[in-house]
Amino acid sequence: MTQSNDALESQVRISDLYHLYGELLSERQRTFIELYYDENLSLSEIASQHNISRQAVHDAIKHGRKALARYEAVLGLLENRNAGIQIPILSDWKGKFSVILDEMENTVTENTNGDASRLNAQIASLRDLLRENPTASSPAPISISNGEPSAKG
Repeated sequence: MTQSNDALESQVRISDLYHLYGELLSERQRTFIELYYDENLSLSEIASQHNISRQAVHDAIKHGRKALARYEAVLGLLENRNAGIQIPILSDWKGKFSVILDEMENTVTENTNGDASRLNAQIASLRDLLRENPTASSPAPISISNGEPSAKG
């Protein structure tokens, strides 16, 4: 019974990570993760719907899960949300953005299925944010509740 609880917790965690960071994944990864974790379709059912192999679906989901784990390791939004922690916007946010940008750029160079233009647009938007100089000398903390950040103060 413990094994089934662990599997359920793992599925819930992936679903939570997807809802926090899903927009950073490729369209293919987003689609397959949503179908697999949120709609509970099997790999075979997803493969059949998209006229691809079961292995291709498995690979896309596996790479998507790894990317979600990397985003959480860098940003920690899920961990902080679950702990009910208020997160101040720190000066190292630029470093965290840079890590995500690097991941996105790697996806662009490795990806040839049409997601490159979407990722390039996201990269450009994030680079623009990095170039902006905030005018506030003391940023307001962010409270994360139910996966939705909200400014406090």
